[in-house]
Amino acid sequence: MNEKITYNWRYISIAVVFTLFGLAIIAQMARIQLTVNSSELPVPVLLGQWEKAASRRGLILDRNGHVLAGNQTVYAVDVNFEDFNQPGEIEEVKMLADLAIEAFDIKNQYLLEFLQQEPRPLERNLTVENFATQADLLHFLDLLERYYAGLPLEEKTEESEESEGTAPLSIEESIELIDCDHLVRVSCSPHLIRSYPEGRMASNIIGFVMRDSNEGQLGIEEKFDSTLFGNDRTWWAFWDPHKADLAPDPDHGANIVLTIDSVLQADVETILDESIKKTGALAGTVIVMDPRNGEILAMASSPRADINRYWDEEYFEIINNLENVFNYAIKSYEPGSVVKVLTMAAALDAGVVEPDTEFIDEGQIEIGGVTIKNWNEKAWGPQDMTSCLQNSLNVCLAWVATQLESESFYNYFQDFGFGQMTGIELAGEAPGLVKSYRSPDYTRSELGTNAFGQGIEITPIQMVKAVSAIANGGEMVAPRIIHSVVDDGYRYTPPKTVVGHPVSAETAETLTEMLRQSLKNESSLALVPGYSLAGKTGTAEIYIPSLGYKSSATNTSFVGWGPTDDPQFIVYVWISKPSASIWGSEIAAPVFRKVVEKLVIHQGIPPDAVRIALQE
Repeated sequence: MNEKITYNWRYISIAVVFTLFGLAIIAQMARIQLTVNSSELPVPVLLGQWEKAASRRGLILDRNGHVLAGNQTVYAVDVNFEDFNQPGEIEEVKMLADLAIEAFDIKNQYLLEFLQQEPRPLERNLTVENFATQADLLHFLDLLERYYAGLPLEEKTEESEESEGTAPLSIEESIELIDCDHLVRVSCSPHLIRSYPEGRMASNIIGFVMRDSNEGQLGIEEKFDSTLFGNDRTWWAFWDPHKADLAPDPDHGANIVLTIDSVLQADVETILDESIKKTGALAGTVIVMDPRNGEILAMASSPRADINRYWDEEYFEIINNLENVFNYAIKSYEPGSVVKVLTMAAALDAGVVEPDTEFIDEGQIEIGGVTIKNWNEKAWGPQDMTSCLQNSLNVCLAWVATQLESESFYNYFQDFGFGQMTGIELAGEAPGLVKSYRSPDYTRSELGTNAFGQGIEITPIQMVKAVSAIANGGEMVAPRIIHSVVDDGYRYTPPKTVVGHPVSAETAETLTEMLRQSLKNESSLALVPGYSLAGKTGTAEIYIPSLGYKSSATNTSFVGWGPTDDPQFIVYVWISKPSASIWGSEIAAPVFRKVVEKLVIHQGIPPDAVRIALQE
């Protein structure tokens, strides 16, 4: 009996030993997997914890795949300024603060005062920099190593400063992240911010992303914020290595490909900037569009901002100006005589005039009790409709509008899209303003003044859209700046959108020929040798409440297209408030010529004689 009890005790002892050994193995496995402080573990600890897969903001590229908006890895840097009583430790805290100020060039007044206070900061894990570049962080870590090694602290060299940049990272690119885990008092966590490798170029189109809120502002960034942003994914991660493949991939933002060509965009911006500087103008814009499909090839606007540093005082003033204008291509203004193109188109299409219709210009005409005069306040005598356009006669075009009468005139303007947004894929587009002839405060005199672009407001992009009907055989296309959207391996390309046929193909051809002749006859500064072009200047006095339309400030414009037998481009120029001259023929027309000279080379459009010979 006693022998049986002895054997049972031995079996139980062996079972207990193996059980304890097994529990020890399990405990060790758990310890290896849970390599974090137990105070930081979620509850219940054995089940797992919440994990987050961060998404990247989608890229913005030009039509050739050149990155205009990417992502850059930066670091949030925390320093442990814990309170110590020993003199050496207090000195260490002081040195950490000084090194952070130097390495990150801290200018935030609140943080600067906090770090420089006596005694030094006593808070734990204070964020000293949220957007440290790799170069700045490496410099900070180098200073720390020198300090702890007792070596002299070297000043940052000019070469290292110049090497710093904001090089963008695409989704496909990766970098070797900096690890601060070996440091006791410093921690650094990487995250992505928006980066614009071209700085100011196309900034008025792109917009920017706020660093603190990560929200898109203005341009493409605002209009397509939700498309570009993507979605972070959060899931419950089990402490089971076999379930690691259950973690979802982040839903990265879609990439957006623009219709613009960055090389042409840069050339057009240079031409615009040089013109504004030379003429002493306030601002301006140039739009280049393909009338066959509505694709915007370039959209330059000035002034522009370096959107990598939108918060700098210089750029902040450009973005938040008094007129609340970031992109002048979508801002409304009184355009002046460029509108005569559409007034004449309406009259020709309605059949109330022909190109050879005669008009005796007496220098003034009274409509609705208001006397309208020509730009030089002189009479021009016998004219036909082509010479009325060539000489830009207000009196003649006001008379043409009376032949249409109000209902027909404004119906045509509505068909051309005036007073309506074009739908261009940019935040902040203005609708413009054309008063209805049925409005209680409408007067008949407005029929005369609206005919030559006074008393109405349009945007340059509206004018480009309207003129596409003339350049494109009567077919008006919607302007677009989005070439395609690429998401998760799929590409969506919006189709060409025809938005109306405000005039017939015959009218479009007739008017194009009239404007070709008028440019040639006046030896316009817009002409490009070897190319047949059609176009019209515009000079609009700017209304000032205390002075009316008698100030010297003007908006100068030019709209043109070509080659006239096969239009492949429309170029619209608007230069606001030039001081060198008030005339569109002297300010805007030369800009048109310079843009076309670059455009035909870039697009490979040969001179007319060569092109026709090749076709034959």
